[in-house]
Amino acid sequence: MGMLRDLPEFYALAAGEYVSSRQDAAGNAVSIGLSVAALDARSPREAIWALESWERDWRETLQAFGGADSEVAQRKRKAERWAESESPDFTGVNLCGVVNFLMIHLEAAACEHPAIDEFATELRVIHSRARGAAGEPAPDVTIIECPADYDKDGRTTVCGMRLHLVNDEVDCPRCGSAWSFGRLVLVARATGADIYRPGPMLAEHFGVSLRTLQRWRKDGLIRGKGASYHHGDIAAMLQDSDRVASV
Repeated sequence: MGMLRDLPEFYALAAGEYVSSRQDAAGNAVSIGLSVAALDARSPREAIWALESWERDWRETLQAFGGADSEVAQRKRKAERWAESESPDFTGVNLCGVVNFLMIHLEAAACEHPAIDEFATELRVIHSRARGAAGEPAPDVTIIECPADYDKDGRTTVCGMRLHLVNDEVDCPRCGSAWSFGRLVLVARATGADIYRPGPMLAEHFGVSLRTLQRWRKDGLIRGKGASYHHGDIAAMLQDSDRVASV
């Protein structure tokens, strides 16, 4: 839901981040050399195409949506929403329309649509590209495998769902466990669950440089995901003083 909500704002920011030319000292227009690819990255068109395909799929698969009246209401909502963004790119009106639709029906799709995981994966890619186009920095995210007990086919096992912690609390969508940040970290460490935290945060915590963490990861000594590193791997490296000295 949060990623969907971000998209219109990101693309509104991206639309205002470039101009096609500037003026030289004589007042003549001079191109600043933006590539087509750079401009395309700031346009919501590809996101619209991808998300509209999901909208069509949801309409066909879930068969739970209204007719002409709901379409008129949706067009009104999307026009109002994009007007609030003050963007001159009117393709954003279509983006707001499809985003509004997906947000409204997300809960039903999450419960009933057989390909909701594929949708989430594609949305993450779209969201990442939109964030980059808008020049927004990636958030610091801690990733922890949920250590709660989970009943699967009558057998108790560890849940293992990867939880992305951007707030102080998180609910696991697989097993339903509610965690505070501190409790989750404590239980995860006690059970040996995987914990990935942002590099700068771990560098400060362990008192090592980010460059060292990057080198250890490159050498295969610690694991990483994106800009995050495996907490336990770093702790193990630092406990083994002989090994640290050798690298």
